[in-house]
Amino acid sequence: MNQKSLKKLNWVRVGKSDMLEVDRITTVQVDHATICLTRTKDGYGAINNRCPHQGGPLGDGFLQDGFVVCPWHGWEYDPCTGVPPGGYDDDAATAYAVEERENGIYVGVLEAVHQPTLMDQMVDVMIDWGVDTVFGMVGHSNLGLADAFYRAEKEGRLQYFGIRHEGAAAFAASGYAKLTGKPAACFAIAGPGATNLLTGLWDAKVDRVPILALTGQVNTQVLGPGAFQEVPLDKAFEAVA
Repeated sequence: MNQKSLKKLNWVRVGKSDMLEVDRITTVQVDHATICLTRTKDGYGAINNRCPHQGGPLGDGFLQDGFVVCPWHGWEYDPCTGVPPGGYDDDAATAYAVEERENGIYVGVLEAVHQPTLMDQMVDVMIDWGVDTVFGMVGHSNLGLADAFYRAEKEGRLQYFGIRHEGAAAFAASGYAKLTGKPAACFAIAGPGATNLLTGLWDAKVDRVPILALTGQVNTQVLGPGAFQEVPLDKAFEAVA
């Protein structure tokens, strides 16, 4: 089996058990999926909010004779299976698993099982070194590492603080090290984002506190000729690294 095709069922609480009265309908967000949630006398049901017929928002529709009715053109769908009446299975809306638990209503959405990347391994090494706090700004040239930070924070292994200027990130990391005795990381994009870290890095160098600077860079294949936001970062940081 192709490992990239593996998926797992992610259960997300969408509200209290009494969030809907019988024969009512609403729209909920579960991860990246917008879902039409219904409650009938038989219980809760969940189908994709987008009508497969013309793209209408099913959660803005209503329940009639046990079916969800699209507000745009009246097309009907079973609230639990997403299948229209009359056997038009090809036009069915995607259905999702629903569970009513003691603490609320849960909807299950299939999501791809993440395969560890080089950036995940980099974060693992950082955490092993005791660097579990990051101050930074996300941008086009550091998205892979930003995603790895997000996953580690979601697992409770790292804390990430977004800032509005890279210089503030460097000073925050330096201040964190001075107050705790532990190194922190500052995080920026390539070019001007990276060079904005320098004053804070000099602060850390002068006060002799540990700090880790992580930056993006332009693609390897365009290094050298002066690509957009290309800066020779090894030279730029030589005095403080």
